[in-house]
Amino acid sequence: MKKEELFSLLASIGISPSKKLGQNFLMDGNLLDFIVRTAALSKGQHILEIGPGLGFLTDRLLAEEVSLTAVEYDAKIASYLNDKYDKKIKLVHQDACKIDLDELMKNGSCFRIVSNLPYAISTPLLSKITGLKNPPEEMVLLLQKETALRFISKPKTKDYSAISVKIQAIYNTEYIRSVPPDVFYPKPEVTSGIVKFTKKQNIPDLETREKLAILTRTAFLKRRKKLINTIKDIMPENISEIFKQLNINENARPEELPPEIYLKMTKHVQLTQFNGRLRKI
Repeated sequence: MKKEELFSLLASIGISPSKKLGQNFLMDGNLLDFIVRTAALSKGQHILEIGPGLGFLTDRLLAEEVSLTAVEYDAKIASYLNDKYDKKIKLVHQDACKIDLDELMKNGSCFRIVSNLPYAISTPLLSKITGLKNPPEEMVLLLQKETALRFISKPKTKDYSAISVKIQAIYNTEYIRSVPPDVFYPKPEVTSGIVKFTKKQNIPDLETREKLAILTRTAFLKRRKKLINTIKDIMPENISEIFKQLNINENARPEELPPEIYLKMTKHVQLTQFNGRLRKI
């Protein structure tokens, strides 16, 4: 879409892009087509699009004859999309970070997410997804590049963090390509990146993932301190013996251990169920 056409469309809806909501509209048709090709969709698949904006990606997803659910937070845009697509999509006007995604996608047990995500919600949304009973089978996401690198980063790198561990415990990740600011309106101040997440064959159960979330959050609060000291309050008194069993050096820092070691450690985390949330005993 040309800028003049976009400006006219925005005026007709009565909106201007919101920086707070991370509304940067992707206008490059070739790149939109590339995202859909990367997703390699099949007819009838259940697809979730978060932050559909003006529907530029939505149009291309519908062309693949998928079953599409879209979650849009902006009221005016949601109204526009509702009129545009009528009953061709299931449109939900809510905050994607607050909605019950398990309930929303319960009829699409093997669903996928394909989205140009608003930058502001990328990390909280991905964190939420790692705690779903039914995480999506695959995700192809356009993200801020800096955020994308955190999701796919490896141990002993500056971007490796708790969210890296939580995501990679469930997904194999692939950085597909970078995307320059000038294909968006308005132009973001940063480069973007396309990342593909493919769910592993055997993922940890929900309780293990909940323990992993608490373990990594505790560990990475002090990422350059000795791990044995940062997590001692949620581990048994024989923590040194546990480290020995798992072949972990007692001088290891949180940023040095791969996701599979953190997963093994969850078996020893001392937590109890209290008011529906996992808490330390």
